[in-house]
Amino acid sequence: RTLLDFQHPTSGRAEVLGLDSVDESVEIRRRVGYLSGDVHLFDHMTGQAHLDWFDEARGPHDPALVASLVERFGIALDRKVQDLSKGNRQKVGLLLAFAHQPELLILDEPTSGLDPLVQAEFDKLLRETTDEGRTVLLSSHSLDEVQRVADRVAIIRDGRLVATNTVEQLRADAP
Repeated sequence: RTLLDFQHPTSGRAEVLGLDSVDESVEIRRRVGYLSGDVHLFDHMTGQAHLDWFDEARGPHDPALVASLVERFGIALDRKVQDLSKGNRQKVGLLLAFAHQPELLILDEPTSGLDPLVQAEFDKLLRETTDEGRTVLLSSHSLDEVQRVADRVAIIRDGRLVATNTVEQLRADAP
């Protein structure tokens, strides 16, 4: 939340992509894809209306990428959010995070509510994204998910970074 200026730091400062999280927050949001742990969308709007709204706010999406994601994840863009299940709302949230091909993605519990087949497709999407040289920060309480998708892991306890390493090295160092 601090990185995207949803809350100001109580002390110090934060930078994202070399930009100050407070002074340059608008530019950061243009270059970052974000999915919160609890997707908040407008109930009265369709997925397509959300996509159009985000285009106005941060710049246009990649139509080919959106078409691919809609097909891969079975996303219903023509239905109002209020008519979607939790998993289908999550899919719309994923689409919004990835649609403009951001340099950095910040994803909090991104597979919450997704069935195992969709989770597997999401894992492929993450690998494709990192293979393109883009960075994904993924927050998860699921050790299985972390082991499946993460190259490096950072452990945060009480708001402080306490460890950063590869999954393999963290496992080897565990007591």
